[in-house]
Amino acid sequence: MIDYVFYTFISLGCSFLVYFIILKNQKTFQFNRFFLLLSVSLCLLAPILEINTFDAVPSITEISLQTSEENTVSEEIIEGLVVAQVKKPNYTLSNIVWYLYLFISIGFLFRFAKNLFDIIKLTRCNHSHIGNLKLVEIKDHRNAASFFNYLFINSESLNDEHYSKSVIQHELVHCNEWHTLDVIFIELLLCVFWFNPFMWLYKQAMVQNHEFIADSYTIKSGIDLEQYSQTIIKSGHKEYRVPLSSGFNFIQIKNRIIMLHQSKSSLLQRTLKITSVVLLFSCIFVFSCTYKEINNDPLIVVIDAGHGGHDSGNLSDNKQEKDIVLQISNVLASLSNDKVEIIQSRNHDEFLSLRSRAEFVNNKKPDLFLSLHTNASKNKSVSGIEAYYDLENEHNEANLVYAEILVEHQLDHFSSRGVKTASFYLTKNTTVPGVFLELGFLTNEDDRKILTDTDQQVKIARSIFEGLTEIQTLNPRQ
Repeated sequence: MIDYVFYTFISLGCSFLVYFIILKNQKTFQFNRFFLLLSVSLCLLAPILEINTFDAVPSITEISLQTSEENTVSEEIIEGLVVAQVKKPNYTLSNIVWYLYLFISIGFLFRFAKNLFDIIKLTRCNHSHIGNLKLVEIKDHRNAASFFNYLFINSESLNDEHYSKSVIQHELVHCNEWHTLDVIFIELLLCVFWFNPFMWLYKQAMVQNHEFIADSYTIKSGIDLEQYSQTIIKSGHKEYRVPLSSGFNFIQIKNRIIMLHQSKSSLLQRTLKITSVVLLFSCIFVFSCTYKEINNDPLIVVIDAGHGGHDSGNLSDNKQEKDIVLQISNVLASLSNDKVEIIQSRNHDEFLSLRSRAEFVNNKKPDLFLSLHTNASKNKSVSGIEAYYDLENEHNEANLVYAEILVEHQLDHFSSRGVKTASFYLTKNTTVPGVFLELGFLTNEDDRKILTDTDQQVKIARSIFEGLTEIQTLNPRQ
């Protein structure tokens, strides 16, 4: 999500810059309209499309491991380990930001719905027909405005023949060109992307271009240029226009007057500028589709399935910890993709010393190593998942975040016992972020049923992978 926001911000900014520098002051109004609509749509879609231009580069999904023959160092047994419970705050910063975004977005949607309801109410009023327009007379001093083929205009304004003639012709263009659809489209986008300043600039540019189009066609219809210009100037004192509508009395009067009196550039100049715009935007679009793929390397994770060989780990009801975590590790390896690359410390039942595991992790230099275990307790009622990280590790802050994410993604399967601190051999002798994940208690009947069920093991592995994918979005490899 963060990547998407970043890429749309960059692509929309570049596209609007192209429009502002090359097209804004050109009388290529219909092309400008097409460019604004298409560019904003494609810039929002580009990061999702992710055009694959580098398929020739293979993704590493399987790692051939050499069996370690050095078993001189025995597994470290930690007795009397004191752990500190780390309580996860009820509201993290990311949650607060997300809720704030939703609250504001809902507010914008409510405003949009209210404006739409108000304008639909106006269309129910008595109206008369002028060509394709349905003219609705309003009593207040709002600006003349159109919504599809409805024209809302102050009753007193109709007494001014020059004004009413200009307005009606102007709004007829909005009606025939279906400008209301553009307005609704950009207003809906703003309800979702209100935080992006370029969306507001796009809205302003679209509405302004609508007025340029309507002014241009109005003059072509035979209305005197100077008289029409005076009508625009006189209309400047009006208060506001109906929301979601196209309005004659658009506020940027100066720009409209300048554009009306500006002569057209030569055909060659227009062609060159349009061609340059198309080429520049094509480059921006391709860049937006491929930049993420080129630069956002996968999160490399070493999955260390605990125990193995003669070291069975925890035992309960003839179920061995070493087999359960290996099966989950193998499923995780099968999920490896271009976003999260899984490397296994072991992919079959073998004993690996702690030293060889630490050396393996350090040699691979992953972004994270995850040691998988199952828990045990003399009290058979104790259950749930818990994660450990080393408070003395240089990556302790990142480890805490990663541990919280991994625990959170297992809450559909186990109750949470939280994130705790502890110092293990692997966390002390590795140079990368690391988390120990205790996947439930073999000594608890409910947890054991989940841990030993093949289908549940697949679900647990997928949940872990979802957590790793979330970590990848937070911390892409540099």
